[in-house]
Amino acid sequence: MSEAKVREVSRHSEVVQHTPSATRSAGATHPGYRREQNEDAYWADEEKGIWVVADGLGGHHAGEIASQTVVEEIQQCASTDRHYERALQRAHALLLGDEHSTANMGSTAVVLAEEGDYYHIYWVGDSRAYLWTPGDKNGELSQLTSDHSYVQMLMDSGAINSEEAATHPNRHVITRCIGGSTNPKLEVDRVSHHWSSGQKLLLCSDGLSSEVPNEKINRIIAEYPNNHQIVEFLINAALDAGGKDNITVQVIEAPAIAPPPSFSQESHSSTAQNKTNGDSQSNRSWRPLLVLLAACGAIAALAGGIFQLF
Repeated sequence: MSEAKVREVSRHSEVVQHTPSATRSAGATHPGYRREQNEDAYWADEEKGIWVVADGLGGHHAGEIASQTVVEEIQQCASTDRHYERALQRAHALLLGDEHSTANMGSTAVVLAEEGDYYHIYWVGDSRAYLWTPGDKNGELSQLTSDHSYVQMLMDSGAINSEEAATHPNRHVITRCIGGSTNPKLEVDRVSHHWSSGQKLLLCSDGLSSEVPNEKINRIIAEYPNNHQIVEFLINAALDAGGKDNITVQVIEAPAIAPPPSFSQESHSSTAQNKTNGDSQSNRSWRPLLVLLAACGAIAALAGGIFQLF
């Protein structure tokens, strides 16, 4: 049987975990063809505006425990203080303190948290967030996160370019993760942006991003308006590329919101400025009359004083 046929049979025989019914987002995970088990984990709650993808490291059950620990801390945080950076740091501390943990037991993570018409991305490692914005032809796909990886360090220093990075033998070596080290401190990176109408956010493990080029990801998101279809075709694209790792994908579309805050703030500022200008003009028109009244009052007071003096 050819490898292509094996992939096709495996695609339909593997159990793909899907996100429960949702209106704005969809998610799924697949173990791929080369791994014995799925060490990825993900979770979503549209009502609370929170999504997470975690990619476990360490093999066997270690990676599975690590990624699930991250998800559980995010779940708890979503119901309490919503300080997701602290939640990732708590997961880090838990994994370092786990009596069953090893130096190789850890997880990467990418978290999307909404706050009104803002969204915040928190991440550690090489799990990624992409923003797709509709436009001419297939729109535009931009990567919002920067990998904490050895290859990214080489790219940042100018030692290699993006084409060399795609085939570099150490492209899977990460420089920062949750757990997986003896360092008690964890630095979490964050970016924040306004939602714009029609945009979609993609969260994924490197089982997708390391196998499927950005151009193809962009084309799939542009071609299929249904989020569940986008997730399915993205996972299939990673499987067609070999499915060498676990694959987890979440797609979230922009909420039905008012115009971007920057616009409304400008309008509010403009309105306030117009009011101020109007008040100033009104004050200027009254000023001569006020001066005249003040002068009359002064004359009357002076006249009264002179009358009494005589």
